[in-house]
Amino acid sequence: MLSAEDLAAKLGCKPEMRTKAAELRQGICKTADGNYAVTSFTTEKGRKDWLDYALMYKGTDLVGRQWVVTAPPPVLETLRKKLGGELQSSDGSGSNRASGT
Repeated sequence: MLSAEDLAAKLGCKPEMRTKAAELRQGICKTADGNYAVTSFTTEKGRKDWLDYALMYKGTDLVGRQWVVTAPPPVLETLRKKLGGELQSSDGSGSNRASGT
């Protein structure tokens, strides 16, 4: 499992850590690619629960195994080329759709 710090390093960022909890770690990055949040989870269930909660809000996330990156879609497209993962979008109604792998 990659930590939020490991993911950020792959993207050329030293994150400002916001959350260091037992179940997740989250850092904020400000780079030439854009601003984004990198979140890692200790379990796949933790990531799934977090994403299920996020469905209440409109937005797009870049999702990988036990990690999520949150940013505007154009930034996510750039980061996806570096990290891989899948873009998942929500319209705020509690449902989502995946686009690409």
